[in-house]
Amino acid sequence: MTDHLYQDGLFQPDDVEFTKLPRKVITLWRIKIVTSAVILTAIVATFLGLLMPWWLGWNPLWALTTAVFPLQAAWSWSRLQTRWQFTGYRLDEEEVQVRHGLLERSLEGFPYGRIQLVEVSSGFWARRLGLAHVSISIGVHEHSSIGPVTTDESARLRSELMELTRHRAVEL
Repeated sequence: MTDHLYQDGLFQPDDVEFTKLPRKVITLWRIKIVTSAVILTAIVATFLGLLMPWWLGWNPLWALTTAVFPLQAAWSWSRLQTRWQFTGYRLDEEEVQVRHGLLERSLEGFPYGRIQLVEVSSGFWARRLGLAHVSISIGVHEHSSIGPVTTDESARLRSELMELTRHRAVEL
């Protein structure tokens, strides 16, 4: 990627590389996009099918509202490669950093000494693909997630983060 996409190092600090997520993540995101589009389209189509004859009056244009979800799914699908490319994480000497986003970017840093909770979770489809999320919390409202990453990587990250957290814990 060219440097201007990272705004002169703001989202790519110190010219270091972020660890990318495994390519299987794109498959997981595709499953989620299709599943949500199908469910939302079915709900709206059922709702309109029940209400159109007696409440809304029959008009074929109402049926077009069900096209919103497949169109949104197609838009999301087209951006998956870019989303994957701009998502990553890194562990440095002082903190764990999580980066994501192209249009709306985010770079979060969590100092090891302030991390209170490291949690690994995996949903139905993520488990089928051998993926898991590593959630990091430094308080009630401050948290982020690394991943999904492979289950082996999630176990390694959890162990490493817990070890780094133990050595740098801040006294309250």
